[in-house]
Amino acid sequence: MEVSVDEYTSPILVMINCKASIDKALEVMLENRIRHLPVEDKGKVVGIVSERDLLTHQGKNWTTMMTVEDIMNPNLFSVYRNEGLGEVAFQLSSQEVGSALVLDESGEVYGIFTTTDALNALVEIFYPEANS
Repeated sequence: MEVSVDEYTSPILVMINCKASIDKALEVMLENRIRHLPVEDKGKVVGIVSERDLLTHQGKNWTTMMTVEDIMNPNLFSVYRNEGLGEVAFQLSSQEVGSALVLDESGEVYGIFTTTDALNALVEIFYPEANS
């Protein structure tokens, strides 16, 4: 049974501008209950910032001078929505990243697949009664 990653991909409900403050990014994450926040510049995803990235800098006096752009990861790990779930989960693990940007067939952003999505897929596949 081949399951594609798009079955467990979360939609991107919110992004943050690269010039936003670190405090604003953390506020957006808390409000939306997410741990990975895509960073955009002029409507294009240019990076991703994680909750861990933000918490590392929170409360330090220099953060008032920093923006999300200063701490985001510009090296986006991306996959296509029709790629196999197992392969994508393996890549997340082997590359030690917490999320993958999921692209549609034309290369446009479709959603985000996180380690939490991978765990949810694992539970649903191996314990279908958990979803009843």
